Formats: sequence, C-alpha cells, structure tokens
Amino acid sequence: MAKRRKRPAPSSKARGLAQLRGYWEPEDLSEFQNPLSSVVETAMKGLGLEDRFNEEQVFEAWSTLVNPFVAEHARPISLDRKVLIIQVLHSTIHYELERMKGQILAKMQAEFGEKNIRDVKFRLG
Repeated sequence: MAKRRKRPAPSSKARGLAQLRGYWEPEDLSEFQNPLSSVVETAMKGLGLEDRFNEEQVFEAWSTLVNPFVAEHARPISLDRKVLIIQVLHSTIHYELERMKGQILAKMQAEFGEKNIRDVKFRLG
C-alpha cells in the first residue's frame, strides 16, 4: 500500500525563492515511487493473472509431443475450459487418435500440468 503524502507548508525561504524564480520547485517524491515491476506484479495478482496459462505454448509443443505423422494430419485449434481441441484431417487418423487419447493426454499433462489441461477432444475437419 502506498504511503499517504502530507504536504508540509512551504518555508519562508522556499516562498521567497519561488517568487524570485517565478515558479515553485517540484517536491522530491522519490520516496513515494514504486518500481514498475512491483506495480505490474501487484496489478496481475489483483486481476488473478499471476500464473496465467498461455495456450500458444501448447500449440507450439504439439509437433514435438506427438509423432511427425500425427503432427502433419492433426493440429490443436483451441484450448477451451482446459479442454484441448484437436482438428483431425481424416477419419482413420481420428480413430487412431481416439485410441491413443490416454497417452496424448498424459504427455500433455506431464508437459503443462493437470490443472491446465483436463481433457483432449478430437474433431474432424
């Protein structure tokens, strides 16, 4: 929490210098300044974003977590409510992926955590 600032009455010396110069010297406010990193961190915590999960990480890691043939014929299209949706190009591959669903889900959860990926669904298209 920021400190409350209380303005002291300017001294007669400060008033005289201000009249002579034609302007007031700015106050030293350095004790009330916070580093930007702490401000951003506080704002992120307040918004509940401190450990936000980026679904782009999943999309980029897809080709490394599955074999190259599967990566060519299926790709992740969204991560909605912790359910990873995979678009599959052919029904035969869809059938094989459904059989391997447990293995794929285990790999994804091992890589990104169970709290970030709850399930995997396959969609033809």
